[in-house]
Amino acid sequence: ADMFTERDLAGTYEESRAVYVTLSDDGITGETDGVVINGQTVTITAEGTYIFSGTLSEGQIVVDADNAKVQIVFDNVDITCASSAAVYVKSAEKVFVTLAEGSQNTLRNTDEYVAIDDNNIDAVIFAKSDLTLNGTGSLTIVSAEGHGIVSKDDLKITGGTYDITAAGHALSEKDSVRIADGTFILTAEKDGIHAENADDEETGYIYIADGDFTITSDGDGMDASNIVQIEDGTFDITAGGGAANSQKTHESDMPGGGMSQNIERPDGESMPRMGEKPDGENMPQDTTTDESGTSTKGIKAGGGMYLNGGTYQIDSADDSIHSNANITIADGTYTLATGDDGVHADDALTVNGGTITVTESYEGLEGLTVTINDGTIDITASDDGINTAGEKMELNGGYIHILAGGDGVDSNGDLTINGGEIYIDGPSDNGNSAIDYGDRSSAYVNGGTLVAIGSSGMAEGMSDSSKQKVLMVKLGEQMEAGNVVLTDSEGNVIVSYTALKTYDCVIISTAEVESGATYTLTTSGTTTEVTAE
Repeated sequence: ADMFTERDLAGTYEESRAVYVTLSDDGITGETDGVVINGQTVTITAEGTYIFSGTLSEGQIVVDADNAKVQIVFDNVDITCASSAAVYVKSAEKVFVTLAEGSQNTLRNTDEYVAIDDNNIDAVIFAKSDLTLNGTGSLTIVSAEGHGIVSKDDLKITGGTYDITAAGHALSEKDSVRIADGTFILTAEKDGIHAENADDEETGYIYIADGDFTITSDGDGMDASNIVQIEDGTFDITAGGGAANSQKTHESDMPGGGMSQNIERPDGESMPRMGEKPDGENMPQDTTTDESGTSTKGIKAGGGMYLNGGTYQIDSADDSIHSNANITIADGTYTLATGDDGVHADDALTVNGGTITVTESYEGLEGLTVTINDGTIDITASDDGINTAGEKMELNGGYIHILAGGDGVDSNGDLTINGGEIYIDGPSDNGNSAIDYGDRSSAYVNGGTLVAIGSSGMAEGMSDSSKQKVLMVKLGEQMEAGNVVLTDSEGNVIVSYTALKTYDCVIISTAEVESGATYTLTTSGTTTEVTAE
């Protein structure tokens, strides 16, 4: 309710009180009070509603109306302005661009932008004031040399269909980008949606209530210098050419623990792994860019990120979802492929629900701290499945499956499992382990189901202070991928799981495992008797 006014959302206009302007290369008609026509340029100088139709092969609409609210209605408009903005809001309190029902409208720039005054005009729609786009029609924008739509204040879009191709950002603003609904096909050589205000830390945010988004960007799919908050919507984002286009270099002998062989980090240079400085202090590191220095993340926030719902298909060269602060995922469906991290928070990462599938990554989930309270999570990672660089990792509920080339779960602080179902296919080599929590930390299992399968070389058990019993079995030889079954003395199945990789260590904890009881562990046809201590 605070994001949009009733007029923002309405997308309507009063035809009886509107001024009609017909565009034509042979001459523009509609000059009256509030409308000045000079050749192929129409200048609006007064508050009101102005309905435009027709074509200009080289022309411009200018709004120069101090402290006025101006509504521009596009009803089948086609305007080309080769070296400036097709729509230039020089001054106004607020401008509404309304797409008439059933209309198809096109605005384009075809050449380098040339200054016409003191403002740095660099977009097909360029507004110095608040700008709202609404209605139910369609708008195609082609910007050969700059951005698609730029507002120097708030940019709001509440309806319509937008097909924007830009050499810069598709949508860009200084204070905020707020989207209530609409269909968006955004193709950008920079960011798909960009919000940045270096002068005011309270602005520079992206808020999306709903909409259908297809974003293909050479830079970030979405990038806000402050907060990103998304309530709902459908998002198909390809950033930086996708995971297959990530810049990878071989990494070996990094501080902070062993690495599995042939693991590659896309940072472009050798550096300590996330969570370790050369002096041993913990800190997050995530500065991945491509060779040109361009950030290529799916969704990026300089401040907090709040994902409350929606359906996301993200293929990104760098992190699919990234915040320089906190990330909270409340709900939604996420399918992520990335050359780096699936979800990365420099501070706290909290998952309260939703379905997260990381199909390809360097590390699946990463944060200074990680807390998972609920949700369904399936991670494939060439290095760690879940990594924390700081104080703690808490797994309190939900379903988690990890297929990792490095550590399945790597906590540089204490690891606490209080509930949920956690299944880990960790590394087959001895340079990593299914669970890793470091020399100065502890791991506790207080509830839930844990099945962790991997190598024994660096395997770590759980603290004796755990409230739930844990079985840790080192098998002495590598077992082929296959069924892992734990049964009690009467043959009842306690755990049944299918290992996806070779392994020689199994860690199991469930509420049914009792102290002093003897169990039979069947691993790829081999049986081992174990007693819970």
